[in-house]
Amino acid sequence: MVAALALFFALPASGEWTATAPPPFEGWPVRTSEGYLWVDDTQPKKAFIFADDSLGRWIYLSRDLQISIERLTGRYEKRDVVWYMADIRFRDGQGFRAYPADPKRPSRAQEKPETIARNNQVVYAQNGDLFSFRVYNKKRVGLIIRNGKVLYEKTYTHAVSVIPPLDELALFPDGHMEMRTPGEYSAQDYLDAGALDVLAFGPILFQNRVKDERLEMSFTHREPRSAIGVMGPGHFIGIMVEGRNKRSAGAPLRFVADRLLEAGCHEAFTLDGGQTAAMLFMGNNVTSPGIYNGYQKARKQQDILGIGRWE
Repeated sequence: MVAALALFFALPASGEWTATAPPPFEGWPVRTSEGYLWVDDTQPKKAFIFADDSLGRWIYLSRDLQISIERLTGRYEKRDVVWYMADIRFRDGQGFRAYPADPKRPSRAQEKPETIARNNQVVYAQNGDLFSFRVYNKKRVGLIIRNGKVLYEKTYTHAVSVIPPLDELALFPDGHMEMRTPGEYSAQDYLDAGALDVLAFGPILFQNRVKDERLEMSFTHREPRSAIGVMGPGHFIGIMVEGRNKRSAGAPLRFVADRLLEAGCHEAFTLDGGQTAAMLFMGNNVTSPGIYNGYQKARKQQDILGIGRWE
């Protein structure tokens, strides 16, 4: 396991941004050669948990899941920015799923992301696509599948630059993800391929390490951002950029893409941002939400994108 994500964040030669991360963590328990928690008859603990908001570090280790979150601070284009990088590794049947506020009303019920995480005992989560907002406001919803059931199919027929472009993120039982622009797959294609959940938001930040040209069209303003990148089988990087608060101005999507590329991801997908953006560890939002309409909190949503269950 990478002991310190700060290894990814050396100052570029261009000097366009700087980053400061917590010092390397020294309190590791006994781990396997792959970095998972060593568990046997003499080691009764089922998980190792470390959380220190003042330090800006959160760690979870079990026999099949590794989570390491770091808070970074710095300057980007002459303004302060705070962001979080989560190194996520898993095996043995673990994988990301969409956890609903209410399984019986997946399109309508909404709850605080912290509440959804606690009710489902989810170890790590980020916000999802907030498709319920588009349902309530009678907008084009996108291709939406939850728990193997098609909820909505009306989407675009090709890649677009509107917000959101309704690109698709498909989650599979073996833990892998697939990213497509609208029109590439039908709902039945996803079901036939075995997808359990399909989220619609985007844009796709990059594939095969090539940035999407749309990042310079409609996504250049500074906002809270949430995205997830793929390093390889069973290895993902989550990122959340704070914005709309006193300590962080937010960032354009090219900043998010560059950070994930530096981490080594080969493809990445944008989740909803703004007041929807949240990164959750053991049921708590590790980030400081933005201020919107006088309130500083993440908005209620229909589900979260999470992995791992605590006992």
